[in-house]
Amino acid sequence: VFSPEAAPGVLVRVQGDAGDAHRDGRAVLIAEFASGFQVAYKPRSLAVDAHFQELLAWLNRRGARPAFRQLKILERGAYGWMEFAAAQSCTSAQEVYRFYRRQGAYLALLYALEATDLHFENLIAVGEHPVLIDLESLFQPRVAGINIKQPDLLLATQTAIHSVMRVGLLPQRMLLKEGYEGIDMSGLGGAPGQLSPERAVKLEQAGTDEMRIARQQVELPEGQHRPKLNGAEVNVLDYAKEIVGGFTSMYRLLLRRREELLATDGPLARFAEDEVRVIVRDTHTYSLLLHEGCHPDLMRNALDLDRFYDRLWVGIENHPYRVHTIRAERADLHNGDIPIFSTRPNSRHLWNSAKELIADFFDETGLELVRRRLRQLSEDDLAKQTWFVRASLTTLSIDLAATEWPSYVVTEPQTAPDNETLIQAARVVGDRLLTLALRDEGDVTWFGLNSVRETSCTLTSLDHNLYEGLPGVTLFLAYLGSVTADERYSELARAALTTLRRQTERARATIKRIGAFDGWGGIIYTLAHLAVLWREPALLDEASEMVARLPELIEQDESFDIVGGAAGCIAGLISLHAVAPASQVVTCAVQCGDRLLAHALKMEQGIGWLTPAPARRPPTGFSHGAAGIAWSLLKLYELSQEERFHLAARAAIEYERSLFSPEQGNWLDQRDLGSFGRSKGDEKPKSINAWCYGAPGIGLARLSTLAQLNDAATQTEIEIALRTTLANGFGQNHSLCHGDLGNIELLAVASELFNDAQLRARVQHLTAIILASIKRHGWLCGLPFGVESPGLMTGLAGIGYGLLRLAAPARVPSVLTLTPPEGQATSV
Repeated sequence: VFSPEAAPGVLVRVQGDAGDAHRDGRAVLIAEFASGFQVAYKPRSLAVDAHFQELLAWLNRRGARPAFRQLKILERGAYGWMEFAAAQSCTSAQEVYRFYRRQGAYLALLYALEATDLHFENLIAVGEHPVLIDLESLFQPRVAGINIKQPDLLLATQTAIHSVMRVGLLPQRMLLKEGYEGIDMSGLGGAPGQLSPERAVKLEQAGTDEMRIARQQVELPEGQHRPKLNGAEVNVLDYAKEIVGGFTSMYRLLLRRREELLATDGPLARFAEDEVRVIVRDTHTYSLLLHEGCHPDLMRNALDLDRFYDRLWVGIENHPYRVHTIRAERADLHNGDIPIFSTRPNSRHLWNSAKELIADFFDETGLELVRRRLRQLSEDDLAKQTWFVRASLTTLSIDLAATEWPSYVVTEPQTAPDNETLIQAARVVGDRLLTLALRDEGDVTWFGLNSVRETSCTLTSLDHNLYEGLPGVTLFLAYLGSVTADERYSELARAALTTLRRQTERARATIKRIGAFDGWGGIIYTLAHLAVLWREPALLDEASEMVARLPELIEQDESFDIVGGAAGCIAGLISLHAVAPASQVVTCAVQCGDRLLAHALKMEQGIGWLTPAPARRPPTGFSHGAAGIAWSLLKLYELSQEERFHLAARAAIEYERSLFSPEQGNWLDQRDLGSFGRSKGDEKPKSINAWCYGAPGIGLARLSTLAQLNDAATQTEIEIALRTTLANGFGQNHSLCHGDLGNIELLAVASELFNDAQLRARVQHLTAIILASIKRHGWLCGLPFGVESPGLMTGLAGIGYGLLRLAAPARVPSVLTLTPPEGQATSV
């Protein structure tokens, strides 16, 4: 069957650590012979694996390109033998391209086959061929009775399990606990060097009389799933187009061949009686229970171990179906095995490791689900799943130096846009958000990308932060509904607010950040605006209740900046005070200011703050740096008339001025972000042109505090920021945070404040360029590859908000300067 090139020779070694142990210690074994020939023994039926290889051959004959490689399999009923796949390096760039195109094709095929659990240990990179070595989780039925009481989480969960994300090949960062950056074990991700979520037992000072057992996080071992080029690592993000291309090609092949696949004598029918594994609970949980169950405290008395395994009941209210599996799980764990369950694609029953039947465990068979999936394939679904592919790849890294960021070639527009054109462009964004919305009765949410610090992000439903969560989307839709008088947008905004309320209520004890774009400050800011816009004073009462929680959190704040810290909290409080004056609000704002002063670092010139930005020194800029904090302190000075805040703001600006580069006409970026913005061999920090960091945001900060600080140096800095932004601020993406619609805010505000007709004409011209680029390229969000995401600062809501503000600046306040609402929240 396996046709080795030479006689195998005698058996010289059996490797027994190639997989988990199930059913009385049975595990995968690798047999190695004297000639070097190897073969894998698997202690289960390999019928599903054999039929999958036949399906690959069937697809190859019908045009799958590049063609799939098939593994040789010898099926023997209760066990089987499989060709051993040894990892090999690619020898040319074309081989790497074909590898990732096949990965995309596999993804589409596995999506159609309702596969799951394709993590990095189940994949081997054999030259240009990705080889799947464990296919026992095809035709995975869905368990009924998942009980998630939070509507937004239920919507997100249902969306994920019906998407391509379920396969497990796509990167998805698991944030298993607070403060942990997460781990990605996907077939396309699974990078080496990631730290384990739990601390593992290790020997310290081994071989000495001080040897002891300690617990610490350990690096996960390197897998064999990532292709190499002549032995060197390659970056999967460089091959995103190949993955998407392979996925699209195979999806459309399945679509064209749907009727053949669904035929009673088609390739799917062969799988009907095959044994497939059912993932009742993730293997990580079982492994942890087995490992911790060996602790001496649990080995003295069997009752202690029994009580420890009672942890299997934790969360049973959310997964009531596990009532029927816990007895078998306990039995397997007591036996030292990883619990395992199985079914057949044509069955609704479940079998445990002892082959005991749990009748009618599923509402539908796996084969019925696959047939339905194939019938539902469409160009619309392809577009939706392609978004998941591109968005998930974005979660691998947002390292500026290693990621493809969107940009476009600036071309001269044919016509100048009028306000109606801008409003219509904003409406198109609003309609897209209507289409993407996940709804359930009165609740609504969206899937999007959520930042994890500044180095990675995760794909999830929107949370409570203004930056990329529900508040920002709500704010845009509410203003869009007001400007256009279209109730569709206002109703969606109200539904989003309902979801936000539920989120903040259940997360009240866990929301620790207080900033304007991440934390309570942003929620308060949003409620203040909605109260005025909708004339609902009750929303101000909700915001005031949130203020009462702030004093303790302010004293714990270590972010300090506009985005997540005390500086941003001040902005939210000022917005609330503008429409609902209260001494409690002023007291909290002053407390924020004092927190900032207490933690300011004295620099050679002025003062700065070490914020969450990945920087060696206190950063510059609006979002995380000195410009934003100084702006906030000046606004606080205006509110409180406390001179110490004015002095501190001037000291922060002094520090920022010390980092100005006349050569670049910009303020140096202090972040550690690889080679982005630097020339080869140049280790000096450079600068970018954005609201978050660089001239546009710094200029906007100085411009919007002229009433509090207006001197010659400030005027000069504003002029420099305007020149630099005009020269280098456009042709990037369309986002507010670090894109064109954020940068144009400085120019638009300055043109009105200084009544500068020439600058106003430049704003009109740049607006036309931005609209033309949207028409040509679509929306370029401020994320790697320009991937579409619904949020405010990097996504669709911000693009819509920026367009709406350009059309109606008197009605739509600047969110980039956290402008308070105008008017009162009195009911009609």
